[in-house]
Amino acid sequence: MKKQMRLNGRKSKRNVLIVGMLTTVLIGGTLLTTGTVGLVSTVDAATSTNGAGTTASALTKFKDIKGHWAQATIVKAYDKNLISGYQDGTFRPNAKITRGEYATLLSRATSLEKVQGENPFADLKGHWSESAVAQLVGQGFINANDYPKGFNPNAELTRYEMMKWIANGLIKSGTSFQDAFDDTQNTLLPTPEVNRGTIRAEQIPYLALVRGTGIVGGFEDGSLKPADPTTRAEVSAILLRYMDVEGTDAGKYSDLNEMREVGTTGTNLTTISNYFYTKNSVTVSDLSKGDIKLSNNSGVLTFHRFIVVKVQNGKPQGMYTKLFVEPKISSGDYYLTFADLSFTSNTDNTDLITYSSGLNNGLLKFRRLDLDYAKKNGFTTIPNSPRELITKGKKVRFWTRSSLDFKNGTYHIASENIGEMKIQNMYY
Repeated sequence: MKKQMRLNGRKSKRNVLIVGMLTTVLIGGTLLTTGTVGLVSTVDAATSTNGAGTTASALTKFKDIKGHWAQATIVKAYDKNLISGYQDGTFRPNAKITRGEYATLLSRATSLEKVQGENPFADLKGHWSESAVAQLVGQGFINANDYPKGFNPNAELTRYEMMKWIANGLIKSGTSFQDAFDDTQNTLLPTPEVNRGTIRAEQIPYLALVRGTGIVGGFEDGSLKPADPTTRAEVSAILLRYMDVEGTDAGKYSDLNEMREVGTTGTNLTTISNYFYTKNSVTVSDLSKGDIKLSNNSGVLTFHRFIVVKVQNGKPQGMYTKLFVEPKISSGDYYLTFADLSFTSNTDNTDLITYSSGLNNGLLKFRRLDLDYAKKNGFTTIPNSPRELITKGKKVRFWTRSSLDFKNGTYHIASENIGEMKIQNMYY
């Protein structure tokens, strides 16, 4: 795989921000006596300790977190002096968070060497988050060019901003994350939003870093919702995960490795499976630069991507499972494969068996994805009536489905002008 993940140096010493020897509140709150919004300067409970010298429990401090999905996370973040709450004894885990508030959070969570950055934003001068934002600009978390009209610190933070800032932090924390960022420029994100056009191409590598390292896991349907605001509870969970990942080696994250291989070769084949390329083989990305003519002259295709999901004991595994695999599949051990193709038929007889026969291999087949699941996740696949999609002389793009043997398999596919892709998991 291009640019094998390199181990970077150890984490730099964590810098802890201390204001007036007391922990300042991490997230801005509504001052109940006036109804105005502002940062509470100190919270006594955040620094009080019990006999063992540990911080007081967030469960006793906050009356509105018991039973919340993020209860344990909020307690942990509070114990680390990362977060605090409101004067009325609440944390308000579902409340939205602003840019200024998140900057304060992140400036304390990072282990990167503290930089005394300059404030590049006129509208931030005198704001309570000015120091934190300036620090993040200096450390490379925030790119001032992303806010040409001003930082607007009281604006609700979007999930994309949240993810981009911490992705920038990962890149600054070690060269392996810079390599991973470069490798995922052209990857396939495991979210249905890539098929719906709601994620821009330039956003992909930032999202790939935080998704691939597990810092952000996505919603139940796999979506990342980059344009949505985010909450105090979500930020608490995400920053705790970020603290664990910052400064580590990008190569240790299997999900990220799958996306890196897709980004550089067009497939996650060798990351998720025991298949390997044989001598002089080309990759899917190589084949995508040319045409593959079906041997029976029934059509011509272009091979764009080849996504593999490992199935063992009937249970699918891998980064792309939720995106491609419907809940009920066949039992056993095998590899499900999903191919992104452009195809032009040379015949009026839209016969999927004829097209598959013209490939002369088991690597690709003209088989449709599960129609309901494909529709749910925004995929174009072959409909029940293929003529609705495939007609003679018209180039169309869609996904197909096939499988590979779990062991003792060998497959190939060739383009006249590019070369031959040859894979196997047979050992002699």
